[in-house]
Amino acid sequence: MEKNRLVTELFFERPTFKEVSKIAAALETAGLKVILMPPEDRGINAHLVVENADLPTAREIIKKMGLPVIEKEVLLITLENVPGTLATATRRISETGINLIYAFSVTMTPSLSYVLFGSEDNKAALKALSR
Repeated sequence: MEKNRLVTELFFERPTFKEVSKIAAALETAGLKVILMPPEDRGINAHLVVENADLPTAREIIKKMGLPVIEKEVLLITLENVPGTLATATRRISETGINLIYAFSVTMTPSLSYVLFGSEDNKAALKALSR
């Protein structure tokens, strides 16, 4: 699995944590690996990140569960959790002239952060990060 890659974000507006946990468990039971952002119950919007290849299965499971969801293809990057890493990543993208229109970040461990970016051209943004 690539460190930085295009994925699909499944956005749930203010679900209960129990609802999102149930969906995440159902997806994992089906063999899908998901990232839940934020990873705890804070009473806010929830973002489940799935691999693009797993999207048809995820859609089917979520439809059966009846929760409204918004899908967005986004860029998932993994950053070391130290000052300046996010600035470096966004600078690489902006230097190519790509406009970022969406960003969501969560620190997963003391040393690791996940960032979701939406841009005018996610494939080009991904390429810019690899240079």
